[in-house]
Amino acid sequence: MKIYLREISDMETKLDFTQDDSWVSQAVFSVDEQPECPSHSPQVRPIQAHVSLRKVDEVVVVSGKIETYIELVCSRCTVLFQHLCRPSFSALFCKDPVMAGIAHLQRQETGAAARPMGQNQGFARHAHDHDEDANQAEGKDLDITYLSHEYIDLKDVLAEQLQLQVPFQPLCKESCLGICSHCGADLNLGKCACSKIIATNPFSVLKDIKL
Repeated sequence: MKIYLREISDMETKLDFTQDDSWVSQAVFSVDEQPECPSHSPQVRPIQAHVSLRKVDEVVVVSGKIETYIELVCSRCTVLFQHLCRPSFSALFCKDPVMAGIAHLQRQETGAAARPMGQNQGFARHAHDHDEDANQAEGKDLDITYLSHEYIDLKDVLAEQLQLQVPFQPLCKESCLGICSHCGADLNLGKCACSKIIATNPFSVLKDIKL
């Protein structure tokens, strides 16, 4: 869903969305991990998204909260499971490349090479780079995202916030036993028979020799 900058004012605008809004479901589905099964399709789920927008000088502040779950593949047993997500977020956007700290080339006199301009000359500006202690105290660490167009796509905003909720090592549960490295059986369902199978090799008869 595209919100055009001309529609955003210094008065806060609050918006609510659910799974009935197709673009919201698409944003959530885009974060799901897809199992190898080709017939799998994303499961319809309840989604509550609350978003507010307002303009502070040249910066647009987008904040809100999402309540839903995403489907992830367990890194131990490879089973698809539901990961609950309830992130609260704030994001900053602007069209001023200097304010955003995005580099842009300034034309020089004829024959001279263009030089990068901007607060960080090509590096994205992070809030903690300028006032680390204050931002840590407030629990905030925000970038200003540079907008190259005249709108903010809320679908991308929601998908990005949910992507940040994906664990580095997704687990269906902390006590997950994983799969047997020999036969691939899911050990959460019970012990496999591998321990009862006697491995045969040319030297197996040596175990019966009495010295």
